[in-house]
Amino acid sequence: MKILVTTFTYPPQASGVSEIAKAQALGLAALGHEVTVACDFDPKRAEEHSYGKLTIRQFDVSGNFDPKFGYQGEIAAYQDFIASTPFDIILGNCWQNWATDLAIPVFHRTRARKVIMTQGLSAQIWHPQVKFPWGLGQWVRGWPYAWRLPAVMDSFDQVVFLSHRQDFGRFFDHWLARKTGRKNISIIPNGIHLGDLDRAALDFRERYKVRTPHMILNVANYCDRKNQIATVRSFLRAWRNDATLVLIGSEFNEYSEAARSILTAARGHAGEVLFLERVPKADINAAYRAADLFMLTAKEETQPLAILDAMGCGVPFVSTDTGCVREFPGGQVIDDEAGTAAAINQLLDDPSLRRRLGEEGRMAARTTYSWEQVVLAFEELFQRLLQNP
Repeated sequence: MKILVTTFTYPPQASGVSEIAKAQALGLAALGHEVTVACDFDPKRAEEHSYGKLTIRQFDVSGNFDPKFGYQGEIAAYQDFIASTPFDIILGNCWQNWATDLAIPVFHRTRARKVIMTQGLSAQIWHPQVKFPWGLGQWVRGWPYAWRLPAVMDSFDQVVFLSHRQDFGRFFDHWLARKTGRKNISIIPNGIHLGDLDRAALDFRERYKVRTPHMILNVANYCDRKNQIATVRSFLRAWRNDATLVLIGSEFNEYSEAARSILTAARGHAGEVLFLERVPKADINAAYRAADLFMLTAKEETQPLAILDAMGCGVPFVSTDTGCVREFPGGQVIDDEAGTAAAINQLLDDPSLRRRLGEEGRMAARTTYSWEQVVLAFEELFQRLLQNP
């Protein structure tokens, strides 16, 4: 098959969607398919980021789905590429981005079968901001995008959701699809690279000088949505002299400084807290293997890859009830800082409970959430679409 993967972000950019698109493309190429990736332009993107098996087509497009801003750049070139190149399958990633929104208007000009893998919808969610009008304008302008979505789904032969969950948060698109009677729906989750996690031979604790008996890990970009401030507060509330909380983000910013300032205010706190940035992926994989517990206190997620990575290493997790985390075995879902602190203490004080939850998560990671299984599910879907014109 000739397959096009469209994505608004791709390595060397570091994000969940970037890693997902990379895994899709490389996995399908490894199965023998001819794969092209259409993505944003990045001057740092070198030949090494094609990984030798893919064709990479970059387009200098920017902007926002918000009609106040819109999209700018090589729009015509991107749309001509979509319409004129003979692909069998077009696999799009996510709503609310130029790579998807600009491709849809020219779908009628290509005979390729079209598939969208959604990572959820946030157009209808109010994201409060500090200054007037507190993000309300963007929220109001986002609702038309959300309500148009059932008609937009008609442009795709198949809509792939991560989970069976339907709600008025990130899974609002799934709720809309079901309520409007859509039948062309598949459930395929995100995946993780179990081999990369298993090959992590580095001694993370030794390299980063973690000296306490226990290590608690949080991996997420430093921002309000990931809510590391609550992570730090919950850890301090647990009052563990025998544990180190390790936070790994892409880079330090104002939010990480705000989270760090909590330590200054909490004089005489128990436990160590280590803030890290720009950590190599191999070291992050080693951090998962070195951890006793994974923490996520995010306010808004869909299907967090970080928890899946922890599950793949047999590390139990404590998480807020965000996205479809409740579907994951191998952890506890808690909604407040006091409950999170209590869960930390329970898990660190009970090795047998940690082992049991860790094994439950590890089994699910291998049978359901590995990229090998996910890519095979996509290949099967594509073959079925091509066989049923």
